[in-house]
Amino acid sequence: MNILHLTTHLNQGGITNYIHSLIGPFEKHGCKLSVLSSGGDLEPLFIESGAQVYRLPIRTKSELNPMLYAAIPRAIRMIREQRVDVLHAHTRVTHVMAYWIQRMIGIPVVTTCHGFYKRRLGRRLIPAWGDYVIAISAPVGDHLRDDFKVPVSKIRMINNGVNLTEIDALYASVNPVEQKKKLGILEEDVVIGVVARLVSDKGHEYLIRAMEELSRRFPKIKLLIVGDGNYRAKLEELVRSLRLERTVIFTGNVPHREVMKVLGAIDIFALPATWREGFGLSIVEAMACYKPVIVTNIWSLNSLVQNDVTGILIEPKQVEPLVEGISRLVLDPAARFRIGRAAREMTERFFSIQRMADEIYRVYEELVDGRKAESGGAGK
Repeated sequence: MNILHLTTHLNQGGITNYIHSLIGPFEKHGCKLSVLSSGGDLEPLFIESGAQVYRLPIRTKSELNPMLYAAIPRAIRMIREQRVDVLHAHTRVTHVMAYWIQRMIGIPVVTTCHGFYKRRLGRRLIPAWGDYVIAISAPVGDHLRDDFKVPVSKIRMINNGVNLTEIDALYASVNPVEQKKKLGILEEDVVIGVVARLVSDKGHEYLIRAMEELSRRFPKIKLLIVGDGNYRAKLEELVRSLRLERTVIFTGNVPHREVMKVLGAIDIFALPATWREGFGLSIVEAMACYKPVIVTNIWSLNSLVQNDVTGILIEPKQVEPLVEGISRLVLDPAARFRIGRAAREMTERFFSIQRMADEIYRVYEELVDGRKAESGGAGK
């Protein structure tokens, strides 16, 4: 089966990582995976991994941008030349691109909904969900059904997955003491870590405010904030106002493969998001590295964590529950070990990349076989 993934760009980000993670697992099914985008920093990584990469100028946030429609004829020629079986689109712009391509040549289309969308007029006029739409979590599936009236028969709920083999290899290569040293952290310091974009709804503010009390209780505690975004200046100002410059460390953006190494320096992972999350991939990656996690009791984070078993759930937009949850784990290394081990076992059961790839492949099979049946068994 020849699958063409459509995405706006191949720069660092969740969708790029999602597509790249499928390359190896899909070899098991004998699939040829190729990618059409406007290019990006990680394009060489796709080529190195064996994917065919095509580039067209489609980097826009507007599904009405003329450049998108100018690219469609060239995309159709390439699809026909490469005998593509299924288009799999990942962003709103490429959802619309795939919609028009399907209207013109009838190719099967799968889309993935990677999070929550605003109910804008464009979505109502051109839904562009394809033949099937993959929801990356149950709450995202509910969002498609309730907010966009996508028929349940078209929704396929497939949890995101992580490459445990790659994570284990990267994590095993890390010396935690050396990793702490690189970050200016002492070996005996307890490190609280968060990996997320620096935007208001990730809850960094509450974590920083919690550190004001935690640093009084535990002088040898550090907060490691991994990521970047438009909220960084406000967070850095908050750190200065609370006089936590020696306690809170900002790393900026870190390449995805390097995140596993940074996790080697972290003892407790915390993400106190304040608004619904599509999935929470960084949380699952931390769980895969045997880290105890503290997250807020919101969609869909509470579907990843069983309270006091695979992590700790706290109420959003509150500082005190963060303080108490972190304090408990700082004081009880045995609980950190127990929860971290249970978290890893959960990722092995439910969140492996091979499981995700197998379920996506079955969606492709279902779609292609259904099309063949409708046409009386004829090929393309």
